[in-house]
Amino acid sequence: MAPCCVTGPAATTDVIALGSIDDRDRYRLPAEWERQSALLLAWPRPDGDWAGVLESIERDYAAFVSAVLDHQPVVLLVPPGSRRDTECIGEPPGLHRIEMRYDDTWCRDYGPITLVHAGRRRALDFHFDGWGGKFEAGLDNRVNGQLARHRLFSDLAFRQSQLEIEGGAIEANGEGLLLINRHCMRTRIPFLDDAELDHELAEWLNLEGVLAIDVEPLPGDDTDGHIDTLARFIGPRRIAFQTMPDASATRDLLGQLEALRTPDGRAFELHALPHPDDIDPELPASYANFVLINDAVLVPQYASRHDAEAMARLGALFPDRTAVGVPGRTLVTQGGGPHCACMQIPAALA
Repeated sequence: MAPCCVTGPAATTDVIALGSIDDRDRYRLPAEWERQSALLLAWPRPDGDWAGVLESIERDYAAFVSAVLDHQPVVLLVPPGSRRDTECIGEPPGLHRIEMRYDDTWCRDYGPITLVHAGRRRALDFHFDGWGGKFEAGLDNRVNGQLARHRLFSDLAFRQSQLEIEGGAIEANGEGLLLINRHCMRTRIPFLDDAELDHELAEWLNLEGVLAIDVEPLPGDDTDGHIDTLARFIGPRRIAFQTMPDASATRDLLGQLEALRTPDGRAFELHALPHPDDIDPELPASYANFVLINDAVLVPQYASRHDAEAMARLGALFPDRTAVGVPGRTLVTQGGGPHCACMQIPAALA
């Protein structure tokens, strides 16, 4: 297991030292397959949305955390005074608990979005309002401010923005390209036209270009079509996409992805992921909601006959990583999956 330090490959400290920031430098948004210092998760609250399935979701989170700890550290948000996570998973090496109040577990959308440059890191704290005001999110929106004051993030420089950007709504290839779903962005930020939005994204994330599809969300998706349920970069010029419940929707998504071009005019290599058509069709189950950690790809498992195929396909697409199944069937009942439930903290990269 990698140490929880991020000052360099040989460091052994327990602190996530994230470096000073020089605004004159050029930062970039790394791809998820690049090295990470830790994965951020939030333990299910017994008085929150998971109350009715608490035993099941805690068991699934314990399995999720355990799978990550086999490869890298975990920073786990827990409610103040609660020890339920400890009762479930104990206190294994590499697990760093932070007590704070939060509304929900979907920290992909309120956690820090971290840029890197020359071994330094900049964490962006975008505004979060519960996916367009659908759910209470006042505490979630304060999480990054509290992380900025915690010892694990003592050297992390946060930049706050009132722009409403959720981590699940953006997908980076590590080389300056961002993939988004216009339907989601237009719903979330209706006061900006496409050009204005692209400009804001490019300014905040130091992008070379924004690639966009424009499709309806999966059934039951409260995020209005986050890109991490639809299509994900699996390399700088490779994209894996989720086949849809409706064949015409799949054709539309595929056609739009086929039309995308790299800055030098090349098409992307596209790879389809199976659709778990044997679970509740009103749930947004997606194998595109996989998680990349150091040396592994975590694949959602829905108790579907397609789980094994999804594991095999993603394992083949990431031959240098171990494909590991993580529970997704309970997560999806609240509209999300493993990727929605975590946020990576990149290592100190160039």
